[in-house]
Amino acid sequence: MIDTLLFSRRRRMMAALLVLAAAAGCALAPGSGNAATPTASSSVGSSPAWSTCPLPGQPTRQCATVRVPVDAAKPNGEKVGIAISRLPAAKRSERIGALVWNPGGPGESGLWAPAALLPPELSERFDLIGFDMRGTGKSGALPECGETTDELKRLSETPGLAKVQHRARLAAAARSYTERCTRKLGPIAGHLGSRDVARDIDAIRAALGEEKISLLMGSYGTMLAQAYLTLHPDRVRAAVLDGTMDPAVSGVRASLDGSGSQTDTNYFSNDPDDAAREKLRLTLSGFTPWCRAHEDVCPVHADPLGSAEKAAGLKGRAPQDKAARTKRVLGAAVAAMFVPDRWQALAGALGAARTGSTTALDEFAAQGVPKELADVMKPTLDLGYDLGVRCTDFAWPRTVDGVIDTYVKQGGGEAGYIAADYLPCAFWPRPEKPLGALKGSAGVTPLVINGEHDPRTGIEGARAAARRLGARLLTFPGRTHEATTGGVECAQRAAVVYLTNGKTADLPECGIRR
Repeated sequence: MIDTLLFSRRRRMMAALLVLAAAAGCALAPGSGNAATPTASSSVGSSPAWSTCPLPGQPTRQCATVRVPVDAAKPNGEKVGIAISRLPAAKRSERIGALVWNPGGPGESGLWAPAALLPPELSERFDLIGFDMRGTGKSGALPECGETTDELKRLSETPGLAKVQHRARLAAAARSYTERCTRKLGPIAGHLGSRDVARDIDAIRAALGEEKISLLMGSYGTMLAQAYLTLHPDRVRAAVLDGTMDPAVSGVRASLDGSGSQTDTNYFSNDPDDAAREKLRLTLSGFTPWCRAHEDVCPVHADPLGSAEKAAGLKGRAPQDKAARTKRVLGAAVAAMFVPDRWQALAGALGAARTGSTTALDEFAAQGVPKELADVMKPTLDLGYDLGVRCTDFAWPRTVDGVIDTYVKQGGGEAGYIAADYLPCAFWPRPEKPLGALKGSAGVTPLVINGEHDPRTGIEGARAAARRLGARLLTFPGRTHEATTGGVECAQRAAVVYLTNGKTADLPECGIRR
């Protein structure tokens, strides 16, 4: 089911970690109880009424709701509740402040916080703050607009966009879909973009009682970070942008790069062994540094990732049952990735695999991801929400002819299946200008992290955004997207150093550094 949701429209990523569960071939196992959801609420600027909402691996988790205006220009108008979560810093005496996280998407749930995937220093020194973006999850989830009309769907089957006929009918269909969808969504339809979400983040900051916050945002979340840095530079202590998008590109270009191109199916390397190694690094993102630091209880502490690769048949001479071994180890890694209480048992299972015993790995894989976590991590996949974000954030031609011609120019004639989704952007309501080339200020120097061969957020876009923000750019070899939660150890160390001292000097090397 997860693969179906991810690729049926080839438009948006599911939460990357749930995709790994499907890739590993392990089901999302039932857990005990239901996912806790925030019920307490507060007004902008007041202290939230926190309620306990523990999750597996996050026993101290707290939840609340902050109510914000749908339209910032109408502060007394319609409100939407933004659901937030907090993992209090484990070392209260060494607490630095609040670290606000967002995974991107747009539409991936941020209400949980990826403490188990990050270096432990961050959850020790910071309150980790997660939130669902307006219109998603527990933050006023919007009604679904559904897919586009048959007239637009036929565009996805057109062999060449340059030869498209009946453009007037396409324009009428796109306008009709826009009008129907925006009526269903209501006033928030034109207020789903990154500027509005950045204002929500500042309402969260105020409700937390923090003078300044730190940011850790990945993928599409880097659009939120850039918007916040532009709107409220004096309220940012430090900001890590991980897998950075360039808001200055056109909407057509952005949709081609991240919403339906071949990179969706090639997110991992085309080589199956390389893809499996990448998945293991991602799933063991938090386990690896934990194992290195706990050699007394982790028998594979000398090389945690290498031990997993060897158990999966990915190192040394390939065994005849390599496919089965790889599936087994990936399944075990996924079952443990979010729950630190399971890490010691996983370490023991990997240690046992060195002597040929795989029983423990099989038993581990059978557990799957706890249901409570799977429930809270569900993304918003509806096209209407996606249009509300992308049509607002990026610059689009104001006619269907212009959108089609731009797709032909920038994506070639074979981009019909993407254009079919985004023709409504020609008519979508835009109360504000597109984000464009957002610039930083002298108040804070962000850290931009990007893979040299990231297939989702290309290195050139990261370089352009870093240059405009006056940021420090840290690049690393490889394809990993969102390195801080993806097991790229040098990037994780750099993020820890930067976030804890607020300075971009003396960061660890990552092989390629600018």
